[in-house]
Amino acid sequence: MWFLGWTYLQQDQQRTEAEAYRRAEASTQAYESYILRALQQIDQLAELVAGNAQLTRSDESLTTLLQQALQHQPSLGSLYVTDEQGEVVAAALSKGKVTAAGSAADRLYFQVHKERRVQGLYVGQPAIGRVSRSWVIHLSRARFHADGAFAGVVVATVNPQYLVDFYNEAQFGQRGLVSVTGIDQVLRARRSGTALQFGDHGGQTALARQIEKSPKGVFLGKSHVDGVLRFISYRVVPQYQLVVYTGLASDEVFAHYQIRSERLIEFLSAATFFICLVTAGLTLLAIRLEQSRRRASLAEDRFQAAAHAQLDPFMMLAAVRLEDGGLSGFRCDLANPRAQQWMGDTGASLVGQVVEPLMPAVLRPHLGRLYAQALNTRTAIEDEFSWHTPQGDVRRVVQQIVPVGDGLAITLRDVTQAHAREQLLQEQRAALEKSERQLLAITNNVPALIACVDLDLVITFVNDTYQHWYGPDATPPLGKALSEHWSPALCEQRMPYVERALDGERVEVLVTSETTGGLRTLQNIYIPDWSSDSVVQGVYMLSFDITDFKRTEAELSRLLYQDALTGLDNRLRLNEALPQAIARARRSGRHIGLLFLDVDRFKSVNDTHGHAIGDEVLKKIARRLTLAVRETDRVVRLAGDEFVILLEDLGSPQEADGVAAKIVEQFKAPLALDKMALQVTVSVGVACSDGTTAADGKELLKLADTQLYVAKAAGRNAFASKEA
Repeated sequence: MWFLGWTYLQQDQQRTEAEAYRRAEASTQAYESYILRALQQIDQLAELVAGNAQLTRSDESLTTLLQQALQHQPSLGSLYVTDEQGEVVAAALSKGKVTAAGSAADRLYFQVHKERRVQGLYVGQPAIGRVSRSWVIHLSRARFHADGAFAGVVVATVNPQYLVDFYNEAQFGQRGLVSVTGIDQVLRARRSGTALQFGDHGGQTALARQIEKSPKGVFLGKSHVDGVLRFISYRVVPQYQLVVYTGLASDEVFAHYQIRSERLIEFLSAATFFICLVTAGLTLLAIRLEQSRRRASLAEDRFQAAAHAQLDPFMMLAAVRLEDGGLSGFRCDLANPRAQQWMGDTGASLVGQVVEPLMPAVLRPHLGRLYAQALNTRTAIEDEFSWHTPQGDVRRVVQQIVPVGDGLAITLRDVTQAHAREQLLQEQRAALEKSERQLLAITNNVPALIACVDLDLVITFVNDTYQHWYGPDATPPLGKALSEHWSPALCEQRMPYVERALDGERVEVLVTSETTGGLRTLQNIYIPDWSSDSVVQGVYMLSFDITDFKRTEAELSRLLYQDALTGLDNRLRLNEALPQAIARARRSGRHIGLLFLDVDRFKSVNDTHGHAIGDEVLKKIARRLTLAVRETDRVVRLAGDEFVILLEDLGSPQEADGVAAKIVEQFKAPLALDKMALQVTVSVGVACSDGTTAADGKELLKLADTQLYVAKAAGRNAFASKEA
């Protein structure tokens, strides 16, 4: 019995450890997804800003872009952009305003990007923010010029606590652990309970030694921070040079096991005592049976031995009759030791005593009726009842009543523990069903389409989001193969990624799909379903609708390059287009022309008629300029009443002069507004180049600006030109 108990405890301990590792692995996998999703969103935002930012100090457009980007990432504390020297050229805070100033040249993240030690997003070490004056983590991405030269960095800051908000006490206990550290062994963020640490250098810790062996795994280790022994699961995230890991405190994991172990040992000790007691009683009974062997028959001896050998209480009762033959009660003719204990061992034998006075008073009417019924009907009866012991415990008992001659054979069995175990099983089953309902409720309410397929690619689960996307009348495709549910085009598009997930790879892919809400952009994640023996048994398929994010991204790009008032290209677009046009002219041998326009005495229009009329005048001028040039020419509003026209593929500089003269002539006709006609003239400066005399667009633009002032000095409403 003790060997079986020890074996059970060993197996229970092994199961508890295995379950702890499984929970830790599941938590780490979910935490890795949480970190990847958060960093990828920030990385996409930083990449958008890096791709569009220009090296213009205090540029209002760039600052506006940063502020709009922050509105879509409320978790960020700030966004700023530096040039190749580390000087901050534009910045935005999620709370408050900041002027672009200062330098990041001494920051580690700037040096890492400048030396090109990393590609993509770099998760920096915790540091004190120079604006917020609080601990932050810098998430940075390098910017590059068109020729590939380093142009500076785009930096987003987050509170270190943001990286460990995944922690919750219900999942990890009071001393569990959620942490993310760098491959450089510098802690980015760590949370255990309410304690938060960051910035420590780990050194040669147990985790570092494990990472050297494998990029992911589990182990049991003691923390050098708080000394707590935990079941640790870790995963290396190579694209961000990070390690994510979670842990469950060993003492919390084994709490229920310790209780079960103590209870089992108590039970085994009590059972050993009772077995020894029964053995002693049986030995005494054997001596007494030997002494009475000559007075009893062989059948009597065998019956007595069988009765006394029973582990359950057993009694033989004889009917006590009145003179008229009526039943008066029952007398005990035989009682085994367990029956003696059951009836209350007072030192006196039960044999020969009337049993009614020995019964609990509350049970006497019930037992009296049953005994009389069994004796009169000669029918065996099985009955269950409960009663309170003198110690205050409630005991449940099953008794068998069998008529034997003019008496009864009574067998009693204590089923209290069996009933308690059954009730515990029912409670555990109810708790499991409740947990399944809660999990299903959560799954059906997350903003993602979740499905599961088995090894045969048959759909085994689909959450309620399916009907939200495809309509309430859409029937979930449970039991269907993916090849039946998906169209041939979708199978060709997505099946290779599903097959990679079946091979054990976590796969992410952006696709488009038609739903009841129209064409949507989806981020699909395919996760292998690993069994306990590390065999893929299916695939979890998650689809996130990122259509609104993509629309916002496109709108930000449009706002970045378009003038809000006139709809023309803005300075940023010109800064990109002009060097490209010069390069094309250099290759083709053709000329390009740059017309720098200024509205004559535009300030008087605003002063006389108001800014609303001034805006309408600018729109009319933009429209007239667009109609005056070719579709291949580019009309740009620099700022205020200044416009630039870029002419390409010119045979000679005189063609640019002809366009300038045409534009001046166009403005001899008044502008027709809603309630008036307004006479407006323009002055034009013309610069022309074949691409070999201008190193970049700035020189050509400066030359056109100079000619503009020549035209104004000549009396306005004219143009002046010069070839570079």
